[in-house]
Amino acid sequence: MSEEIAPGIVFRRIHRELMAIHQCNEGLERLPRQLKAQQNRLASAEKAKNDTSDLLKKAKVEQHQSEVSLKQLNALNEKYLRQQDEASDPKVFTALAHELASTKLKIDETENRILELMTLIDETNAKIPELEKAIGKTKAELATFETEAASKKADLEGLLAEHKGKLAAIEPKVPAEHSQGYLRGKKATFQDSLASVVEKTCTACQNNITTQMQNEIENHRFVTCKSCGRILYIPGND
Repeated sequence: MSEEIAPGIVFRRIHRELMAIHQCNEGLERLPRQLKAQQNRLASAEKAKNDTSDLLKKAKVEQHQSEVSLKQLNALNEKYLRQQDEASDPKVFTALAHELASTKLKIDETENRILELMTLIDETNAKIPELEKAIGKTKAELATFETEAASKKADLEGLLAEHKGKLAAIEPKVPAEHSQGYLRGKKATFQDSLASVVEKTCTACQNNITTQMQNEIENHRFVTCKSCGRILYIPGND
């Protein structure tokens, strides 16, 4: 015949195991989210480097195209100057003067753009090593996390099995008249179906209990909070 344990003590032990099981489950659920966050960090670091590399390539292409355009504009400018020197018709001379002014404006704009691109290329080139370094660091951190996560997962699964075993051993000691109520509460809110009482206060809802309820709880009887409906017990280390 199994040893009889007062309801309050049984529920205190049960709550301890439910809390431990909840914490283990939370830890196991958190690991994939943490892994995903680490993977996202790596993806972001790689994207930043790729975006910067793409920007650098585009800037170099545009610089080359601008230099070709500048060469063509300078050649066109020289052509207009020669034609203007040879022009005898005032109207042709004036028209060439307009073309020269327009071409000079385009030359200035192109030269300014080439200078901007040269600055952009220098600045972007300088960023690449730091971005590559960030990728390397993030990869190392991901590898470390994966190793540690595997070990942590195994530890949590071991603890989970241990606490489930302890819970399975103590649950049969719940008095028959309170078993259904306990199981309903456990199914609905798991560890939140019970709460300890400290200084005549339910630690879950923070409402005070009566002196009579306090006396019954101290005697380890079955008591539920009139405010939140949780099964109450006095804290202990047994």
